[in-house]
Amino acid sequence: MTDDRPLLLEVEDLRTHLPLDEGILKAVDGVSFQIRRGRTLGVVGESGCGKSMTVLSIMRIAPLYAETSGKVLLYREPGGAPVDLVSMDPHGAEIRAIRGSEIAIIFQEPMTSFSPLHTIGNQIMEAILLHRTSDKKLARGIAIDMLGRVGISNPSQRINEYPYQLSGGMRQRAMIAMALSCEPSLLIADEPTTALDVTVQAQVLKLMRDLQAEFGMSILYITHDLGVIARMVDEVAVMYLGQVVEYADTDSLFYDPKHPYTQALLKSIPKIGKRSKKRLESVQGSVPIPINKPVGCGFYPRCPAAMDGLCNVINPPLVTVADGHKSACFLYPEVVQAANASLPEGVQHGQS
Repeated sequence: MTDDRPLLLEVEDLRTHLPLDEGILKAVDGVSFQIRRGRTLGVVGESGCGKSMTVLSIMRIAPLYAETSGKVLLYREPGGAPVDLVSMDPHGAEIRAIRGSEIAIIFQEPMTSFSPLHTIGNQIMEAILLHRTSDKKLARGIAIDMLGRVGISNPSQRINEYPYQLSGGMRQRAMIAMALSCEPSLLIADEPTTALDVTVQAQVLKLMRDLQAEFGMSILYITHDLGVIARMVDEVAVMYLGQVVEYADTDSLFYDPKHPYTQALLKSIPKIGKRSKKRLESVQGSVPIPINKPVGCGFYPRCPAAMDGLCNVINPPLVTVADGHKSACFLYPEVVQAANASLPEGVQHGQS
């Protein structure tokens, strides 16, 4: 299914490698995806798959010693020429003007994201004064209004309180208020409900959907919770070992997953109404540390459908295998053909 909404963000072959004493850690290793205006993209995968490092790379706040390449194209105006965030100085004025203003982020744990030495109001106003207005009275009014919009009661009092005086759910709402205070085009939410109880999770997710409808922003939602993915997003990118291994709209991914890793993740979810006494299936093994990665598919050691002589000798590219549905698995002839097309003449693998 085609979407004619204009592009907001286009990530092309993004790589973030960290040189360590043990070797090169390829935290992000060739990630590509698109986000259109007003849409939500979910990025899902086990811990250690590179989801958060992808976000840090987009925001240009990866560790100083990280080596980042590829393109992150931000279309600041619909239909206009994009700017490449990767080409910008991470400490330069240009990227600092984009962070917090056009692209905002909600981190996983607000208690470690807020300064404990300053009030909630001071920290929200700091962003507003930097990006929207130099009038402190106006900035305070915007901050109070935003705290009210995210469901914090008595915002004119709460604005003077410190982070430790708020509950976990209230701190997360305050973090959302700070992220949205400059009306960004893209909101990045990096597992924003992980530290919250189930009831507060539901409230925060509803709040984010309501605010998205109000502001018309796009959302990049990072999580390992497939239930949240089913509820929140329009499209899904499944990551494994620093790469996107499947990319599809939400319905296609849940009803017809193409990659063995995605299939295994979905089988591990408890089903409401199931009375079977069978144990839940799990993905065997664990995500390896991506240091000096061997050639071939990263999921090969854990994959029940792995093919020796193919999956362990060449890395499967991410290509379209159905209508708008991409997969990086040699079970599909389209992937084999794309892999062979990239090899030197006379070298072929798998099906012809």
